[in-house]
Amino acid sequence: MDAHERVIGPRSIRARLWAAGLFGLLVAVVAWFLPAQPYQAPWAWISFIGMCIVDDFLLGSREEARWGELPKVALLAAVIVFRRHPEITVLVAGVAAPLGSLLKGQTWTTQLTSTAQWVLAAVIGAASFRLVGFGDTPHFVAATALLMIAYFALGPVLTALLESRLTATDFARPFADHRRLAALYEVAAVGLALAWRTPSLEAAALKVADGALVTVAGLFAGYLLGGRSGRVFAGGAPVPMRPLLAAGAVLLLSALMPSPFSWLLPLALAIAGGIWAVWRRVWPVACGALGAYCNEIVRAANGGQMPVDGHGVITDIGSRGSTYVPADAYTNFAWLDDRFHLPAPFPGIASAGDILIAIAMAWLVASLMLRAPREGIADDEIETAGAARAPAAA
Repeated sequence: MDAHERVIGPRSIRARLWAAGLFGLLVAVVAWFLPAQPYQAPWAWISFIGMCIVDDFLLGSREEARWGELPKVALLAAVIVFRRHPEITVLVAGVAAPLGSLLKGQTWTTQLTSTAQWVLAAVIGAASFRLVGFGDTPHFVAATALLMIAYFALGPVLTALLESRLTATDFARPFADHRRLAALYEVAAVGLALAWRTPSLEAAALKVADGALVTVAGLFAGYLLGGRSGRVFAGGAPVPMRPLLAAGAVLLLSALMPSPFSWLLPLALAIAGGIWAVWRRVWPVACGALGAYCNEIVRAANGGQMPVDGHGVITDIGSRGSTYVPADAYTNFAWLDDRFHLPAPFPGIASAGDILIAIAMAWLVASLMLRAPREGIADDEIETAGAARAPAAA
């Protein structure tokens, strides 16, 4: 019995995963990091670090879990986006995994377990993709299919195995949970990677990345102020989820519609959301609604396009010229246009409305982490809220 426990026990399986992750990291250092050339766009891998952290925070294991989960979308997308620079994917995994686990308040053993699993997935995923090659469309499709298979094995399968060993349950039970929607998430990951490399969709992909980084800033603020990640998913959230999802769907739809609907729908949402937020005293949402109102009102006053102020804006606008236009002496509400250059290493130009929206997102996330338990619900109960697939640690 003792020998059997040593082979498949919780300590043994975690130790083996740590060793495999360390070996994979050493292989990546020798094969990819040492001969690599400096990557010219640091904002890209920083953005993917943020997206991986948010992905794990929303869809990964909860704070009381003793195992980690691979990001459902962002890390697989990173393998495809950085296919010519696999060392960047390993860097993203090695930085995002411990940070995400730390922000969720997980133990150091869970942080090590998550990091090892993420690094192993990054190394094997990138190696699998490069093994097939991606020089033409047939090879790219075949490489993507192999990558998705490897990611499934190192994600739902490995996570279910860890959970079954660490909680002394049958493998089939956690596997049935972790495999749910796994294929859909992987398809979404491929879509995100293609959007990141497609000029016509690049603006939307960058907005997702910007939102992820702002959310991470809110997580850091909430963590440093003593907040707990479990409170974000507890009941009684100040923002109802269904209207929020409906508003997001309307915004996505408006981005595909011609003027005036492209700005009229977001403007109507900003007004309605602002009135609701002030009535309910949800000030982060009110701040975000004000920022959205500022952005849409300047677009409405300038033919449905966002004026961009500054030298060289034509180059920055690129293929997004149908949405953005250089500002001039005839620009209405010029003080609300895109005029604030973001600091390095982040590219782009922001407006006053963008800044208000960023503040609102970070404020909302931090406030959710800091909110007090409602109606006498203790923190140990909050920890398990929304975590049906993450049983409490033994």
